[in-house]
Amino acid sequence: MLKRFKAFLSFLREQSDYLEKTVTLDDKTYHFREVFPKDIKALMHVQQLVYKEYQPWHRGAFLSELYSIHIHRYLCVSVHKKIIAFIGIRVVGSDAHITNIAVIPTYQNKGLGKQLLAEAEMFARQHGCQTMSLEVRISNSGAQRLYTTFGYTTRQVLTEYYSEGNEDALDMVKQLK
Repeated sequence: MLKRFKAFLSFLREQSDYLEKTVTLDDKTYHFREVFPKDIKALMHVQQLVYKEYQPWHRGAFLSELYSIHIHRYLCVSVHKKIIAFIGIRVVGSDAHITNIAVIPTYQNKGLGKQLLAEAEMFARQHGCQTMSLEVRISNSGAQRLYTTFGYTTRQVLTEYYSEGNEDALDMVKQLK
């Protein structure tokens, strides 16, 4: 019985309302699509390349998000069928919270982060959100610049937010009009 229920959940999860997109940036073609449970290993590899020794999310955290009862979307970007970036967004009330975003270093500063944020914002607007929010490490000035350029402002500093290294985070928010 449990096997059939898991198969049913898997079937439901594989049904996506996100239409795949192909985007060309600097003469390179990128494919955007929804994330499925079968992609978790690749997402964890992206995290490993981005965060080095620190793995912020484990398999269970990704599964929890992908099967969450909250309105959510996880998108990945691939080149030649290899996942190189992803973003997660969860809607709670009138806020769309970016739960995770990562682009492997060799593909950073090529516009993928902006494109992922734009996709997330479109999703937030479709769900009537008034704000978008996220947390970012104090030491991650590159990401902070991206978010500021995209209209995010710092709401507060979260002291020792990240357990790894007890690093502070900026709680950032963007008002959607």
